[in-house]
Amino acid sequence: MEKNLKKMYAINLLNEMKFYGIILILYYTQLSGSMTLGMSIFSIVTVIAAISEVPTGILSDKVGRKNTVIMGTLCSLISVIALALSVNYIGLLVSAFFQGLEKAFFSGNNSAFIYDILKEESREKEFNTYIGKTNSMLYLAGVISAILGTVLVAFTSYKFVVILSIIPKIIQTILSITLKNVRKYSSEKSNIFEQIKTPIKNVFKNKILRKQVVADGIIGGIEEACFQFRITFYETLWPTWALGIPNFLANLGAFVSNWFSGKIIKKIGNKAIIIFSNVYDILSTCAAVLMNNVFSPLVMVTNSIIPADVAEEEIEQNLYSDQYRASMASVKSLFESLIFSVIAVLVGFVADKTSIIFAFVIFQLVKIFPICIYLNIFKNMKEVN
Repeated sequence: MEKNLKKMYAINLLNEMKFYGIILILYYTQLSGSMTLGMSIFSIVTVIAAISEVPTGILSDKVGRKNTVIMGTLCSLISVIALALSVNYIGLLVSAFFQGLEKAFFSGNNSAFIYDILKEESREKEFNTYIGKTNSMLYLAGVISAILGTVLVAFTSYKFVVILSIIPKIIQTILSITLKNVRKYSSEKSNIFEQIKTPIKNVFKNKILRKQVVADGIIGGIEEACFQFRITFYETLWPTWALGIPNFLANLGAFVSNWFSGKIIKKIGNKAIIIFSNVYDILSTCAAVLMNNVFSPLVMVTNSIIPADVAEEEIEQNLYSDQYRASMASVKSLFESLIFSVIAVLVGFVADKTSIIFAFVIFQLVKIFPICIYLNIFKNMKEVN
């Protein structure tokens, strides 16, 4: 099983080896003609993922984690090929469709896969350590992609950078086939209606989990939208050749914090990490955009050193049932996807109508509401550190 964990590290690494990551919104805007249409691609990806979330979660519980990983890697490969072949908005839509499916296959399944691998050896308490290390590979890929992407963009073209990103996807797909499956907890006798109804019921009848799904959904939607959009802010302050530097630093910080998340969470506690991370994110992002100078991108990326995602995910996995683990995670991801699909377009729209700075500030202030929800959760949840 240790080999399985290492292979999942590698799959995560290869999945985010997107050399075009630093210029994605610029590429979308170039082919679509506006920031609103460019941001709409992110929204469409999320809508497709949202529609597919629960079905793919059910599929994961039914056909097994390995097969679901394979389907996710295939969709990831097709998505990048379609992106490389795109010459207009229609091509971007095709790429967005398969990227949405990839996200849906991976969102609930991969964390459930890690948890089930550990559960087979009665090591569930080590989940935060291993999911942190698995997630850290995403950021390590970001570090590598930021460096190579910056160099490639400076000396080649957007299109060439996208084409080169197909290679890691091919390797990732091959590697997923070599994974070893884990025990299935889902009942083969349960019908499709039960598989849909029960996970949704399980999420919303649990008061703590219900509130956390709402809070995580709003926070996650805003953070993802702002993350994808921030390159447009960087572009107003730094030359093109330097645009990869903030991404490099952000991913480096996230890699280190996720790799050591088990030790950090054990020392500080889930509650403190989640609250501090979100408050700091609001303050640092608002300060960065209001400063609006050459140091702003460096201030904006400092929030990457806090492993809040791991802290949130550990709480959720402990609240999910074994039989519907991936399906319940998919319900949570569905809500977050719906929030993001709306916010992504709104961020682009507000930026087009007002300014990039105003768009960042207004959406950061919205995050105060979910922070209040977290405080309410933790006040009544003694079992959280």
